[in-house]
Amino acid sequence: MKISKELINKVDSENMWDLISNFPKHWKEVMKLTEDVELNIDRSRIKNICFAGMGGSAIGADLIRAYSLKSCPYPVQVNRHYEIPNYIDESTLFIACSFSGNTEETLSALNSAMAKGAQIIGVTSGGELKKQAIEHEFDYIQIPGGMPPRAALAYSFVPLFRIFQTLEYLDESDSVLDDTYNLLSDGVSKFIDIDDNDALALARELNESLPIIYSDALLMEPVNLRWRGQIEENSKMIAFGNLIPEMNHNEIVGWEHIAHLAGRLTVVMLKDRDDNPRVTKRMEIVKELVMDQALSVIEISTIGNSRLERMFSLVQLADWVSMYLALLNEIDPTPIAKIDILKSKLAEV
Repeated sequence: MKISKELINKVDSENMWDLISNFPKHWKEVMKLTEDVELNIDRSRIKNICFAGMGGSAIGADLIRAYSLKSCPYPVQVNRHYEIPNYIDESTLFIACSFSGNTEETLSALNSAMAKGAQIIGVTSGGELKKQAIEHEFDYIQIPGGMPPRAALAYSFVPLFRIFQTLEYLDESDSVLDDTYNLLSDGVSKFIDIDDNDALALARELNESLPIIYSDALLMEPVNLRWRGQIEENSKMIAFGNLIPEMNHNEIVGWEHIAHLAGRLTVVMLKDRDDNPRVTKRMEIVKELVMDQALSVIEISTIGNSRLERMFSLVQLADWVSMYLALLNEIDPTPIAKIDILKSKLAEV
């Protein structure tokens, strides 16, 4: 199928194309919005950090957790549940992330964290989370709303970068935010070419197959998750994935008996120059082992200089691949009918 402006206008009723195109604009806007973040946090109390969030509201936390792995002196967890770990106490910095401010799992976890004396920061566009922040007088960063959480990643991530930067948990300066903005802007200029671009070509390869995403378990772990989430929500396709080296100790054996899936699985390997050398070698071997059973094995490497640029180069590519997959199948990328039905049924309980 040929992608045309007419097709985009016909299929994309809620302007996901524009939201993805405006990723660099969002990035620049929230850089300005958060440049003077002030926190009323007692740094001396912090011994561990726990984020709470779900779906598109949590992916920014996943990214900052992976990004700060080698610079943050304290353990960092992303909690995706109503309940919280037992270790949370007065020594915990608890960061509640809810784009709408009304995510029930996040609000439940927040209430438990407050009861245990944790220091709290909220990141939200409003809703109940903002009300709680005002009522209980804890720090919060208000971000723009009015879009699906998955399309607001710049607004969800950059405030977390600023928080970690303020607490001196990062080893890269402000310049990486500017460099990443430039990289994202360059990406948009390439990916909006509906006649020929890497995202469209990759979408054509993935179309009518089951994507399996593999990556190293460090910097690329949340990028792997983002790929699966974007394909699932925007393209309305199931996508699976795993991390190396862990999948070498179990899942790799599962490729032995998949005759019923022959010709249906497309493996995508996300690679970065800082991947562990042994993981890089393992990826090469995995490719050899699954090549005969997979429809194809596609290797994609990050671009950019800094770790932040490289991470977001593949985050952005995932956005555009998922958009083009939706268009190739004439599916509106924005509606999430099954999530809406699930929430409405939960509301009846």
